[in-house]
Amino acid sequence: MRHLPDPELIALAREGSPEASGALFDRYWLLAWRAAYGVIGDRALAEDAAQDAVERAFAALDAFDESRPFGPWLKRIAVNRAIDHLRRGQRATVENDFATFRAWAFAESADQDVELWAVVEAVAKLSMAKRMVIVLRYWLDLPLDEIAGMLGLPVGTVASRLNRAVAELRGALEEDNVF
Repeated sequence: MRHLPDPELIALAREGSPEASGALFDRYWLLAWRAAYGVIGDRALAEDAAQDAVERAFAALDAFDESRPFGPWLKRIAVNRAIDHLRRGQRATVENDFATFRAWAFAESADQDVELWAVVEAVAKLSMAKRMVIVLRYWLDLPLDEIAGMLGLPVGTVASRLNRAVAELRGALEEDNVF
């Protein structure tokens, strides 16, 4: 069952197949968790938000547009749930748990590994507002208009916040002689 393409798994899950639902869960859980963690920065809260996202996605499978890929749809739900958790006052402090961040990317060389950790550390030190736009734009590849919609901000505000965050990151990385 795990080898089936997403549309077939979704169709079977809609019919109530626990095996198909389990296969979808196994295939996309980490994606949902990474998306939530990138926004929240706390393992436990990210797990709560990701679990909430998966539950909502599975409950809404009948409304899912099969012409679109499942992963990005679930990722957006996870990001929205993470933002909702933050809005409800469940703000987290950033963990300096670099083992968790290793899940974001895998470096191909030791030099890339050092650079990756330097970037991750610099992002982790940003304010929540700046970290969120960096994560949404560069780690989750969302366009500015979608980020603006998620955050309830004008696109210009998101763009300026993103520019300030990139400048701050660049300064921190240059100061540490990473790049």
